[in-house]
Amino acid sequence: MTTLWRRLQSKLRPVPIDTADALSTFVAERAAFIAQKCAIDYCRGKTGLASYALFTEKPFLDALDICRWETFAAVLADLLLLVEGRLRPHAAAGQHGRLCAHLEGIYASALAATPVLAHRPEGWSDALASFAERLRDASAGKPRQTLEVADHSARRLFDTLPIHISMRELDEEVVYGAVRFRMISVSEEMDRRLGAAALAAQLSA
Repeated sequence: MTTLWRRLQSKLRPVPIDTADALSTFVAERAAFIAQKCAIDYCRGKTGLASYALFTEKPFLDALDICRWETFAAVLADLLLLVEGRLRPHAAAGQHGRLCAHLEGIYASALAATPVLAHRPEGWSDALASFAERLRDASAGKPRQTLEVADHSARRLFDTLPIHISMRELDEEVVYGAVRFRMISVSEEMDRRLGAAALAAQLSA
């Protein structure tokens, strides 16, 4: 009964995201969930009864790992772009640059924590550069909205799915819809839990 009550409390009064560590954990966990859930659900739905055998084949599993990690990096970047837009109004005057630097640091730390990947012998330098550029562009305009960034993640997922393009080319909208749905859900959770003022003060200090 105590466990059930705690779960209910966590739903009704979720722990606020008001520190850099809490933010890092949140975006990394949600990015991993979206990447894995969307990739695996699509592959299982596409292959039907054959998925049982497919998910035992090493070449497929290796390709699925590439898809999951590449999508993880994309979703992580997109979630941090949403964070920037929510924290920007709370950053102290002249400190927005520090805020963005901390967000870049969170992104870099999360990618540095990934295992050594055979398909990325030189690491994530291209992803880091791309995120820095996208963050600069985002911070110079209106705060990014969920659907604006979700399609970036959806494109990365679709392009790296371990299903031949001839079999998935008609499913692009299905894949995009799945990613959008998950991103909206995480964005809404972010709105409920983000302690924007406290977090912006810490990241821009």
